[in-house]
Amino acid sequence: MQKVSRVLNERVAQDEADAPALGRIMTEPVYNPDDEDLPLRPTDNILLRRDSRCIIMDAFELGREFPEVEIDPRLVFDNPTIESLSQAIVDLPKTQRTKSVESASTAQPGVTLTSVAFTQITGTGEMAPCSYRPRGGEASRYYRSTDGMESILLPASMARIGDDTNCPTARENEGPSHVVELSSFLMDIEPVSLGAYARFLNLTQPSQDELFDFCLLPAEDARCCHIPLTLGEEGWQVKPGVPPNWPMILVSWYGANAYALWAHGEDWRSYKTASKSFLPTEAQWEYAARGPETMQFPWGNDDATPDLLNVCWDASTYDSKGNVTAHVATPLEELPLVGVNVLMGVSPFGLRGMAGNVWQWCRDTYHTNFYMCTEGHEKVQRHWKRHWKGQ
Repeated sequence: MQKVSRVLNERVAQDEADAPALGRIMTEPVYNPDDEDLPLRPTDNILLRRDSRCIIMDAFELGREFPEVEIDPRLVFDNPTIESLSQAIVDLPKTQRTKSVESASTAQPGVTLTSVAFTQITGTGEMAPCSYRPRGGEASRYYRSTDGMESILLPASMARIGDDTNCPTARENEGPSHVVELSSFLMDIEPVSLGAYARFLNLTQPSQDELFDFCLLPAEDARCCHIPLTLGEEGWQVKPGVPPNWPMILVSWYGANAYALWAHGEDWRSYKTASKSFLPTEAQWEYAARGPETMQFPWGNDDATPDLLNVCWDASTYDSKGNVTAHVATPLEELPLVGVNVLMGVSPFGLRGMAGNVWQWCRDTYHTNFYMCTEGHEKVQRHWKRHWKGQ
């Protein structure tokens, strides 16, 4: 209880600017949680002093103090006093160490996964200036110095985007199809991993408000149990039991844009206002996924199978609109995910994860009937005639 009281009262002091008055208490040789000068006493209701954002950060700080267990923000809500929270932490099971990048699929345990080398940088150390160098002797493959990401130079094309077919899986907003003129551009070969994103947070040290813009959720959000990163003794790290090569999940568009700016040597702090973005546009992404031919899937028109595509094949987890509804109760380490370097959802250009596994952010602002309006079609044509050629 002494440790829990110290962590929470230090946090309250920092947030409420009571640090000078509390400094004497925190440096006492014997810390006394019953001290009447403390902002939070053992039986005080924490929820009356802390909002959901504060509780999220409180849980991370408690996780640093107790690295042998996993402390979810819900634990504070369910045990809202220092006294009850301390006992709840004692009762928590010890966590496992972080899994290796060779971990098998949790979506299809019987499927044999084929992986390539995982190149993204996940350790500590200074960040190198942004540069691209040829990789493997191939003119179209490049290695990015800042984060170890491999990228592929896609050729210029008159690409057909959208879908006019009567495919039962097609959505109303996917048509009409149209041709977009694309200049050549670089596309990352795989999604950003958990380990790489943790490194980004450690090197940039975003503020609490920025963290909530990027990848944290209010404590009352049921998805908090699936936040994949935690704040440990050495900074942000992948939660115990989770492979660092899994794709980053629960990241906002702001969080994706900030990482992209940072990885390209730009000021990540301008993630809301930057005039440029290194995220792919919808047209770029669809072309990168389909290839030069208009196919239904990255691998062609054949039906999806578990060896081609990583999705949750259990139909009971989906609602009538095709949205997954049953995974909130699934432990984080058992989510149906595979590593970003697994050869699934591979496009004709060799890009991985272009179908299945996780949703991916694009640069564009979404509009339900953008393709249907003349102004939108003309805007697309003008935009891509002057589009940048990549790095």
